[in-house]
Amino acid sequence: MLALAGKVAIVTGAGRGLGAGIALGLGSRGATLALVGRTRESLLEVAETIRTKHAVAASVHTGDVGVEGDVERVIEEIVSQHGKLDILVNNAGIVDQAAFLDIQPSGWISVISTNLSGAFFMTQRAARRMRQSGGGSIINIASIDAYGADGPQASYTAAKAGLVGLTKAAATELAAFGIRVNSVSPGWTRTKMVEEFVSPSALNHMLEAFSRVPMRRMVEIPEVAAAVTFLASSEASGITGIDIPVDCGTLANLFVYETLPTE
Repeated sequence: MLALAGKVAIVTGAGRGLGAGIALGLGSRGATLALVGRTRESLLEVAETIRTKHAVAASVHTGDVGVEGDVERVIEEIVSQHGKLDILVNNAGIVDQAAFLDIQPSGWISVISTNLSGAFFMTQRAARRMRQSGGGSIINIASIDAYGADGPQASYTAAKAGLVGLTKAAATELAAFGIRVNSVSPGWTRTKMVEEFVSPSALNHMLEAFSRVPMRRMVEIPEVAAAVTFLASSEASGITGIDIPVDCGTLANLFVYETLPTE
């Protein structure tokens, strides 16, 4: 069922991994895609895949979501080209792996700029256009790291926690304009970024015997895309201001009992 036919959807960080998968998921439901990222070549490849697989339009727009001027330009380009804006997925994100006492100001600022400020800039500018056309749906890609520390990446954890808070604040204020704002928090997901982030032995464990996770595996990209597509559609018309974890059960288990001595 093409539940998103006639809708125009922006996906940031759409050149690879989760962003590309989300864009493909939206395209499979009939949405026209506007792909945003910093690398034109990878965006063009994703756009061609979307057109070939789903026979929907897909445009490419380069820019840095952490730069206000880029955001305003990109949003204006998309509205001028497609005539409107119905869906925004704030997926762009980076990681700065560093022990807390070793975090450099440049690393901290870079992560917050892309992962949190970028989502704010995109949401604000998109919502201004959506307000004029009667509403829309905005989905922020947060993380289960919003709920607790998960390795030496404090800036990432802080940004994602802030993104969940931003989701609730924006949902409250934008509801009057018919704009719904929700977030999706993936657990460890099988993406190129994760494969590059962890060691080969850790990756093998996560793929074959991920004992910390109740479902004993990583999340797959289409599973996250399905949650995003649902929230973008009219099937979620009464849902705003919530975060949906897609984590194979990770947050369901505090993992305390399992670590206690047995004798």
